[in-house]
Amino acid sequence: MINTLNKIQCYQVQDLAAELKKKMKKDYVLVNNRDYKRVYRRGKYAATAFLVVYCLDNNTETTRIGITTSKKVGNAVKRNRMRRLIKENIRELYYRLNKGFDIVIVARKSENDANKENIGKDLRYLLYKLGLLDRENKC
Repeated sequence: MINTLNKIQCYQVQDLAAELKKKMKKDYVLVNNRDYKRVYRRGKYAATAFLVVYCLDNNTETTRIGITTSKKVGNAVKRNRMRRLIKENIRELYYRLNKGFDIVIVARKSENDANKENIGKDLRYLLYKLGLLDRENKC
């Protein structure tokens, strides 16, 4: 019975991941400058050489995410590539994130060999460190 429930939850989670894969909806994205400032000012953070993740409880049932890239990353092409890599990793991890947080991810500087796996590894490490990633929801 418990195995059946876990399979049903996994299918629901995969459906949510497929929905998010199409496009990150406005409800899940930080839009206003004041929201970013509030997360920077009051939130916790963790950092690696290439990424910084800030988080703050938002007292709702949704987790909203904002992505920024520093000009130290490089020109517009490199900054947009980093944003796309971060977004793709977030789409895959979104269903495992704890609900009710505002998260801001800042790309500090560019790696020459930046790829989805390297960015994902750093991102998962930082989210675990902040207690935002739920390890039990692996399907």
